[in-house]
Amino acid sequence: MDLQGIGALAAAAVAAVGIPAAMLVGRWQMRAAIQAAEEAGRAGIAQAEATYRAALDAVRVEAGNAHAHWRRSLRREAYSELLLAAHRVRTAAQLLTSGSPDERRARIESGALVTHRAALRESEDSLTAAWLVVALEGPRQAAVAAEDLVSACQAVSSNHKNDAIVEEAQHSLRSASRATLAPGHPLPDFIATVEELRQIVIESYDHEELMREIVRAETSSPVNTLRNRAYELLEQIPELREHGMTMLVHSAMTLDLDDREESLSQLDRTQSAFLAIAQDVLAGEPGFQPSW
Repeated sequence: MDLQGIGALAAAAVAAVGIPAAMLVGRWQMRAAIQAAEEAGRAGIAQAEATYRAALDAVRVEAGNAHAHWRRSLRREAYSELLLAAHRVRTAAQLLTSGSPDERRARIESGALVTHRAALRESEDSLTAAWLVVALEGPRQAAVAAEDLVSACQAVSSNHKNDAIVEEAQHSLRSASRATLAPGHPLPDFIATVEELRQIVIESYDHEELMREIVRAETSSPVNTLRNRAYELLEQIPELREHGMTMLVHSAMTLDLDDREESLSQLDRTQSAFLAIAQDVLAGEPGFQPSW
């Protein structure tokens, strides 16, 4: 074989060896490119997931803050309405018994007292509704304090309503006694008996033994004797029985008249306690910066 043949064979051999080598290098390059693309894809997916999670967390935080502010607004409105309702009940109750005796008598005679009573009932209904909203919105400590406030308001209202009822009854009886009555009519004697009974109760306030006697209402006691006498007289004037019974029953409850100031003090205390708890609850809401 001449040199040209040998050279051709050698070139063919080199070419035969070079083709697989090129293919192997190409395969390595392709694998590296694929691996790089996969790593880039995983990095991109991770970045996208991180971005999505960050966006989702931001939305959750924003939604949580919005909900907290919304809830705080509801509670603030509920607390404010309860305090305003309590103030309206107190004002309406005091209006029943405020003023001089002449002013109170004028209210009775003009019918204004009836209007004031209706206003008080509406205020009490509003107070109950406001209390139920606070009980719903919570939290529990605020609901408990609200219940105490409502109870104190009801006590104040009850005292003033009772006093107004008694004063109205007394006015009706005294107006009737000023009319021309037949000789021996039992009404003047009834009024005098009730006033005497009332005076005994008042004088018994600081006397423990007399207090026990009133509570026991023994048959032989002066209190029971006067009470029975008043019942007998009242039976003779059935047309005034309702007003007479009101005056008579209240005559044995005169000790409660001194509770008016205490009930107002209790209302002040419960209102202050509720206000303090309401402020603490509102100040504890996320995202809220108290201004007090």
